Amino acid sequence: MSEQAVPTPWEIKRFGDSALPLRVAIWRGLRAAHQRALAAHEGLALETNDGYGLIWLVQHQEVGLAIEAAMPDLRRIKPARARYELNVVGEDNAILYPWKFADDAHTPVANAKMTMSKLRESLLALTPENSDSQLSFEHAALTAEELDAEFEDAETFLDDAIQAGRLVLIAYAANPRAGILRVYWGEASQADDRGRLKWSEIEQIPAPDDTGDGQVPARPSSPAPVPDPKIGTGPRWDQSAPPPEFDLTPRPPLTAPDGGQPPTPQPETASDA
Repeated sequence: MSEQAVPTPWEIKRFGDSALPLRVAIWRGLRAAHQRALAAHEGLALETNDGYGLIWLVQHQEVGLAIEAAMPDLRRIKPARARYELNVVGEDNAILYPWKFADDAHTPVANAKMTMSKLRESLLALTPENSDSQLSFEHAALTAEELDAEFEDAETFLDDAIQAGRLVLIAYAANPRAGILRVYWGEASQADDRGRLKWSEIEQIPAPDDTGDGQVPARPSSPAPVPDPKIGTGPRWDQSAPPPEFDLTPRPPLTAPDGGQPPTPQPETASDA
Protein backbone atom coordinates (compact mmCIF):
# COMPACT_ATOMS: atom_id res chain seq x y z
CA MET A 1 0.00 0.00 0.00
CA SER A 2 1.46 3.34 -1.04
CA GLU A 3 1.98 6.22 1.34
CA GLN A 4 -0.70 8.35 -0.26
CA ALA A 5 -3.26 5.52 0.13
CA VAL A 6 -2.95 5.63 3.94
CA PRO A 7 -4.80 8.48 5.72
CA THR A 8 -3.24 10.05 8.78
CA PRO A 9 -4.82 9.74 12.24
CA TRP A 10 -6.06 13.34 12.01
CA GLU A 11 -7.61 12.71 8.58
CA ILE A 12 -9.38 9.61 9.89
CA LYS A 13 -10.64 11.51 12.93
CA ARG A 14 -11.89 14.44 10.89
CA PHE A 15 -13.19 12.77 7.71
CA GLY A 16 -13.30 9.01 8.31
CA ASP A 17 -13.69 6.96 5.13
CA SER A 18 -14.02 10.14 3.08
CA ALA A 19 -10.44 11.24 3.73
CA LEU A 20 -8.86 9.62 0.67
CA PRO A 21 -11.62 10.64 -1.80
CA LEU A 22 -11.35 14.17 -0.43
CA ARG A 23 -7.60 14.21 -1.03
CA VAL A 24 -8.05 13.36 -4.69
CA ALA A 25 -10.98 15.74 -5.14
CA ILE A 26 -9.06 18.65 -3.61
CA TRP A 27 -6.13 18.16 -5.96
CA ARG A 28 -8.44 17.86 -8.96
CA GLY A 29 -10.37 20.95 -7.97
CA LEU A 30 -7.25 23.04 -7.44
CA ARG A 31 -5.81 21.92 -10.76
CA ALA A 32 -9.02 22.91 -12.50
CA ALA A 33 -8.90 26.30 -10.75
CA HIS A 34 -5.28 26.65 -11.89
CA GLN A 35 -6.29 26.12 -15.51
CA ARG A 36 -8.95 28.81 -15.31
CA ALA A 37 -6.56 31.23 -13.63
CA LEU A 38 -3.92 30.41 -16.23
CA ALA A 39 -6.37 31.27 -19.01
CA ALA A 40 -6.92 34.68 -17.37
CA HIS A 41 -3.17 35.17 -17.00
CA GLU A 42 -2.50 34.36 -20.65
CA GLY A 43 -5.49 36.36 -21.88
CA LEU A 44 -4.40 39.53 -20.10
CA ALA A 45 -0.78 39.03 -21.25
CA LEU A 46 0.57 40.95 -18.27
CA GLU A 47 4.19 40.78 -17.16
CA THR A 48 2.95 40.29 -13.59
CA ASN A 49 0.83 37.50 -12.10
CA ASP A 50 -2.15 39.73 -11.38
CA GLY A 51 -4.34 37.79 -13.78
CA TYR A 52 -3.39 34.50 -12.17
CA GLY A 53 -4.20 36.01 -8.79
CA LEU A 54 -7.87 35.76 -9.73
CA ILE A 55 -7.67 32.08 -8.80
CA TRP A 56 -9.32 33.01 -5.49
CA LEU A 57 -12.55 33.67 -7.39
CA VAL A 58 -12.79 30.12 -8.76
CA GLN A 59 -10.98 27.93 -6.24
CA HIS A 60 -14.05 27.37 -4.04
CA GLN A 61 -16.25 26.50 -7.01
CA GLU A 62 -13.79 24.07 -8.61
CA VAL A 63 -12.95 22.32 -5.35
CA GLY A 64 -16.66 22.06 -4.62
CA LEU A 65 -17.44 20.57 -8.02
CA ALA A 66 -14.66 18.01 -7.65
CA ILE A 67 -15.81 17.05 -4.16
CA GLU A 68 -19.43 16.87 -5.24
CA ALA A 69 -18.49 14.34 -7.92
CA ALA A 70 -16.94 12.11 -5.24
CA MET A 71 -19.16 12.83 -2.23
CA PRO A 72 -22.90 13.37 -2.62
CA ASP A 73 -23.32 14.93 0.84
CA LEU A 74 -21.48 18.19 0.04
CA ARG A 75 -23.23 21.28 1.38
CA ARG A 76 -22.61 24.94 0.63
CA ILE A 77 -23.05 28.13 2.63
CA LYS A 78 -22.91 31.63 1.18
CA PRO A 79 -21.09 34.36 3.12
CA ALA A 80 -22.88 37.70 3.11
CA ARG A 81 -21.97 39.78 0.03
CA ALA A 82 -19.26 37.28 -0.89
CA ARG A 83 -18.59 36.25 -4.50
CA TYR A 84 -18.25 32.56 -3.71
CA GLU A 85 -19.76 29.77 -1.64
CA LEU A 86 -18.00 27.78 1.06
CA ASN A 87 -18.00 23.99 0.89
CA VAL A 88 -19.04 21.99 3.96
CA VAL A 89 -18.41 18.25 4.29
CA GLY A 90 -18.58 15.47 6.85
CA GLU A 91 -20.67 14.73 9.89
CA ASP A 92 -18.78 17.43 11.80
CA ASN A 93 -19.74 20.02 9.14
CA ALA A 94 -16.16 20.96 8.33
CA ILE A 95 -15.82 24.12 6.24
CA LEU A 96 -13.13 23.69 3.58
CA TYR A 97 -11.33 26.94 2.82
CA PRO A 98 -8.70 26.96 0.02
CA TRP A 99 -5.94 29.51 0.54
CA LYS A 100 -3.03 30.16 -1.81
CA PHE A 101 -0.20 30.85 0.61
CA ALA A 102 2.80 30.92 -1.77
CA ASP A 103 3.84 30.82 -5.41
CA ASP A 104 6.98 28.72 -4.94
CA ALA A 105 7.98 25.30 -3.65
CA HIS A 106 10.14 26.57 -0.79
CA THR A 107 8.07 28.89 1.44
CA PRO A 108 7.22 27.02 4.68
CA VAL A 109 3.48 26.87 5.16
CA ALA A 110 3.91 27.28 8.91
CA ASN A 111 5.49 30.72 8.39
CA ALA A 112 3.05 31.98 5.75
CA LYS A 113 0.96 35.05 6.57
CA MET A 114 -2.71 35.34 5.69
CA THR A 115 -4.22 38.67 4.72
CA MET A 116 -7.06 39.02 7.19
CA SER A 117 -10.65 39.98 6.47
CA LYS A 118 -13.78 39.90 8.60
CA LEU A 119 -14.79 36.64 6.97
CA ARG A 120 -11.43 34.98 7.59
CA GLU A 121 -11.31 36.25 11.16
CA SER A 122 -14.77 34.82 11.81
CA LEU A 123 -13.91 31.49 10.25
CA LEU A 124 -10.64 31.20 12.13
CA ALA A 125 -12.35 32.01 15.39
CA LEU A 126 -15.70 30.25 14.82
CA THR A 127 -17.06 31.92 17.94
CA PRO A 128 -20.17 34.12 18.35
CA GLU A 129 -19.48 37.76 17.63
CA ASN A 130 -21.58 40.85 18.05
CA SER A 131 -22.90 42.08 14.73
CA ASP A 132 -21.08 45.21 13.59
CA SER A 133 -23.96 47.54 12.75
CA GLN A 134 -21.83 50.62 12.16
CA LEU A 135 -22.46 52.06 8.71
CA SER A 136 -19.64 52.53 6.22
CA PHE A 137 -19.27 54.38 2.94
CA GLU A 138 -20.32 51.21 1.11
CA HIS A 139 -23.71 51.38 2.84
CA ALA A 140 -24.47 54.96 1.80
CA ALA A 141 -26.29 53.93 -1.38
CA LEU A 142 -28.31 51.12 0.23
CA THR A 143 -31.92 51.39 1.28
CA ALA A 144 -33.07 50.58 4.83
CA GLU A 145 -34.43 47.24 3.61
CA GLU A 146 -31.13 46.37 1.93
CA LEU A 147 -29.19 47.28 5.09
CA ASP A 148 -31.44 45.10 7.22
CA ALA A 149 -31.06 42.22 4.78
CA GLU A 150 -27.26 42.59 4.74
CA PHE A 151 -26.89 42.48 8.51
CA GLU A 152 -29.37 39.61 8.72
CA ASP A 153 -27.35 37.67 6.12
CA ALA A 154 -24.15 38.32 8.09
CA GLU A 155 -25.70 37.06 11.31
CA THR A 156 -27.13 34.00 9.54
CA PHE A 157 -23.76 33.14 8.07
CA LEU A 158 -22.02 33.44 11.41
CA ASP A 159 -24.66 31.17 12.93
CA ASP A 160 -24.09 28.62 10.16
CA ALA A 161 -20.33 28.81 10.63
CA ILE A 162 -20.63 28.37 14.37
CA GLN A 163 -22.92 25.37 13.90
CA ALA A 164 -20.38 23.90 11.47
CA GLY A 165 -17.86 24.17 14.26
CA ARG A 166 -14.76 23.30 12.23
CA LEU A 167 -12.62 25.12 9.70
CA VAL A 168 -10.22 23.08 7.60
CA LEU A 169 -7.74 25.26 5.75
CA ILE A 170 -6.51 23.97 2.39
CA ALA A 171 -3.21 25.80 1.97
CA TYR A 172 -1.56 25.45 -1.43
CA ALA A 173 1.35 26.88 -3.41
CA ALA A 174 0.95 27.52 -7.13
CA ASN A 175 2.11 29.69 -10.01
CA PRO A 176 1.16 29.98 -13.69
CA ARG A 177 4.31 28.22 -14.91
CA ALA A 178 4.45 25.17 -12.64
CA GLY A 179 0.80 24.83 -11.65
CA ILE A 180 -0.14 23.41 -8.26
CA LEU A 181 3.08 22.73 -6.38
CA ARG A 182 2.10 21.66 -2.85
CA VAL A 183 -1.15 21.19 -0.96
CA TYR A 184 -1.69 21.02 2.79
CA TRP A 185 -4.75 20.89 4.98
CA GLY A 186 -5.25 21.31 8.68
CA GLU A 187 -6.76 23.39 11.45
CA ALA A 188 -5.48 26.78 12.52
CA SER A 189 -6.46 29.88 14.44
CA GLN A 190 -5.31 33.46 14.15
CA ALA A 191 -2.15 33.97 16.17
CA ASP A 192 -1.66 37.72 15.80
CA ASP A 193 -2.89 40.76 13.89
CA ARG A 194 -0.12 40.44 11.29
CA GLY A 195 -1.66 37.38 9.68
CA ARG A 196 0.33 34.65 11.34
CA LEU A 197 -1.57 31.45 11.99
CA LYS A 198 -1.32 29.01 14.85
CA TRP A 199 -1.64 25.53 13.40
CA SER A 200 -3.03 22.85 15.68
CA GLU A 201 -2.99 20.27 12.86
CA ILE A 202 -1.22 20.38 9.49
CA GLU A 203 -0.85 17.57 6.96
CA GLN A 204 0.51 17.58 3.43
CA ILE A 205 -1.79 16.06 0.83
CA PRO A 206 0.28 13.98 -1.61
CA ALA A 207 -0.45 14.50 -5.29
CA PRO A 208 -2.59 11.53 -6.36
CA ASP A 209 -1.44 9.29 -9.19
CA ASP A 210 -4.79 9.08 -10.94
CA THR A 211 -5.03 12.74 -11.98
CA GLY A 212 -2.61 12.38 -14.88
CA ASP A 213 0.09 14.96 -15.41
CA GLY A 214 -1.88 17.75 -13.84
CA GLN A 215 -3.35 19.08 -17.06
CA VAL A 216 -7.04 19.70 -16.47
CA PRO A 217 -9.02 21.05 -19.41
CA ALA A 218 -10.09 24.64 -18.87
CA ARG A 219 -13.80 25.35 -18.85
CA PRO A 220 -14.87 26.64 -22.27
CA SER A 221 -16.20 30.19 -22.33
CA SER A 222 -18.65 29.28 -25.11
CA PRO A 223 -20.18 26.06 -26.46
CA ALA A 224 -17.76 23.88 -28.39
CA PRO A 225 -18.25 24.12 -32.17
CA VAL A 226 -20.12 21.24 -33.80
CA PRO A 227 -18.49 19.84 -36.96
CA ASP A 228 -20.44 20.42 -40.17
CA PRO A 229 -21.61 16.99 -41.39
CA LYS A 230 -21.54 18.26 -44.98
CA ILE A 231 -17.80 18.84 -44.83
CA GLY A 232 -15.47 15.96 -45.49
CA THR A 233 -18.16 13.37 -46.27
CA GLY A 234 -16.70 12.32 -49.62
CA PRO A 235 -13.99 9.68 -50.12
CA ARG A 236 -10.41 10.62 -49.45
CA TRP A 237 -8.12 11.16 -52.43
CA ASP A 238 -6.27 7.93 -51.74
CA GLN A 239 -9.50 5.94 -51.52
CA SER A 240 -10.71 6.75 -55.07
CA ALA A 241 -9.63 5.24 -58.40
CA PRO A 242 -5.93 5.50 -59.30
CA PRO A 243 -5.09 8.97 -60.63
CA PRO A 244 -4.52 9.27 -64.40
CA GLU A 245 -0.95 9.12 -65.68
CA PHE A 246 0.48 12.28 -67.23
CA ASP A 247 2.87 12.35 -70.18
CA LEU A 248 5.63 14.64 -68.97
CA THR A 249 8.05 15.82 -71.68
CA PRO A 250 10.70 18.57 -71.62
CA ARG A 251 9.39 21.95 -72.62
CA PRO A 252 11.24 23.88 -75.40
CA PRO A 253 13.21 26.97 -74.39
CA LEU A 254 11.13 30.03 -73.81
CA THR A 255 11.10 32.64 -76.60
CA ALA A 256 10.06 36.25 -76.46
CA PRO A 257 6.82 37.26 -78.27
CA ASP A 258 8.77 39.22 -80.90
CA GLY A 259 10.91 36.28 -81.96
CA GLY A 260 13.72 36.54 -79.42
CA GLN A 261 14.27 40.23 -78.98
CA PRO A 262 13.69 41.56 -75.51
CA PRO A 263 10.72 43.94 -75.26
CA THR A 264 11.33 47.67 -75.30
CA PRO A 265 11.35 49.08 -71.75
CA GLN A 266 8.24 51.15 -70.97
CA PRO A 267 8.28 54.23 -68.74
CA GLU A 268 6.86 53.65 -65.26
CA THR A 269 3.48 55.18 -64.63
CA ALA A 270 3.33 54.69 -60.87
CA SER A 271 3.76 57.72 -58.65
CA ASP A 272 4.48 58.35 -55.00
CA ALA A 273 2.19 61.38 -55.03
